[in-house]
Amino acid sequence: MEKTISVDYTINEAQVLLEIIDIAVRARGLAAAEAGLVLTRKIEPKLRAALPVPEEAPKSESFESHIIKP
Repeated sequence: MEKTISVDYTINEAQVLLEIIDIAVRARGLAAAEAGLVLTRKIEPKLRAALPVPEEAPKSESFESHIIKP
């Protein structure tokens, strides 16, 4: 089994790291795609878990009651 390391990033640092991976993949193309995908799949779930859950927008009144039917 390969040895692993653990590195802590702030949410902002993790987002920037994903952007850097995206730029590298775009610059190198398929040569970097597999490595970029592996790293992204490790980072994204942890980033999503760390981000606050977005609040649902309040439900507005339905417009149906204001529609005049012929």
